[in-house]
Amino acid sequence: MSGLETVKHAGVRIAEQQAETKRQEMVREAEALQDISARVEGEDVVFEGRGLLDRWIRDASIRNIGRTGR
Repeated sequence: MSGLETVKHAGVRIAEQQAETKRQEMVREAEALQDISARVEGEDVVFEGRGLLDRWIRDASIRNIGRTGR
């Protein structure tokens, strides 16, 4: 494996770790809110809760889950 391929593979591993960390952060943020649960399924974060869509529309704390401000 060439040096460039090694760097690419390292970059992919770092990006995958960062994505997993972000998914776990999103789950923790969601679960800190009342009546909302979240779980990771593969590369997705699934949110559940009674009236979740209505709450998403009214409550900025739900809409901001996972946003980094970048």
